[in-house]
Amino acid sequence: NLSKLQFLKEHISFKNPSKSEIVIFDNEGSGIMEKSVLEVLALIPARSGSKLIPHKNIRLINGKELLAYSIEHALSSKLINRTVVSTDDSKYAEIAKKYGAEVSFLRPSEISHDTSTDLETFIHALTWLKENESYAPDICVHLRPTYPIRRIEDINNMVQILIDNQDIDSVRSLIPASQTPFKMWYRGKDNLIKPVIEIDKLREAYNLPRQLLPKIFCQNNNIDTFRTKVIMEKNSMTGSEIYGYLMSDNFDIDTEEQFKAVEDRLIGFSSTNSRIDENN
Repeated sequence: NLSKLQFLKEHISFKNPSKSEIVIFDNEGSGIMEKSVLEVLALIPARSGSKLIPHKNIRLINGKELLAYSIEHALSSKLINRTVVSTDDSKYAEIAKKYGAEVSFLRPSEISHDTSTDLETFIHALTWLKENESYAPDICVHLRPTYPIRRIEDINNMVQILIDNQDIDSVRSLIPASQTPFKMWYRGKDNLIKPVIEIDKLREAYNLPRQLLPKIFCQNNNIDTFRTKVIMEKNSMTGSEIYGYLMSDNFDIDTEEQFKAVEDRLIGFSSTNSRIDENN
């Protein structure tokens, strides 16, 4: 005879495909089954003061404002319950609303300049939502508006990792680095140089063949997921336990050259070619 817990595990889906739901049991695996709906917020920061490409976030790319793609990605996720855009510009706000995002507030100018941090943006948004709407998500999804090509499956997977692993603080998307920091240097005013990275196990790593050096990965600014408490309690965008989710492409836009390259790629983009199988 199967125990109640075994029966439930074999006959009940633990993840609802349409909502962020998990099934919770008591310590003995018995008693009444309880469902807990997780609140998952997608926040898209879209300030107006881009310098290299003026008004980059609302510039048309393949017939739509750049910002629109990230909104559509968030709305297409089966695990995200709410999509909010944080902007300092009323025109940006109207465009965001047109594509289905919420714009509950305008971001203050003092945290909307070139050196403003993601942490400042998220603390402001989460604090505003808590104080004005009594809303506090369990998990946040950071989608940058400068990244118009994403796989929705990657968003869902990165949220699911947090749902399944309570010890993980955040998940960050990565790609293999094109260059190794073990062969990079700091150059002082006296023209003397020091290696960027030094580790005891690799003596003079900068003199070793690349094949003997550790694999290095770069964040590609595609997707970050993290627990709200990491921001509000640890004052961090990542926390200490960070899961690396591997991808193979980087479609972030910061220059005119990147804008043109991504625009060309959008036409023939396949939703099955941006992930590395090492995530499985």
